[in-house]
Amino acid sequence: MPADDFLTPAFVLFVGGFVAAMFFFGALLASVAGGGSDIVNGLAFALAGLGGLFLVAGVVGAGVLKLLRDD
Repeated sequence: MPADDFLTPAFVLFVGGFVAAMFFFGALLASVAGGGSDIVNGLAFALAGLGGLFLVAGVVGAGVLKLLRDD
């Protein structure tokens, strides 16, 4: 299939890292703009957690694709 040509481990890792970076940047903005508010700090922690989740998912997805492509 032509779509399989673009689905490489490097691409999956790039997309996961890029989405994670956007969430981390949002967490940074929320924590700076929050001014010590507990609710905004909670939002910043939630955004950072989502960023970490996407980063881990990208690493795991790239690893799985790497293992499947080595056959």
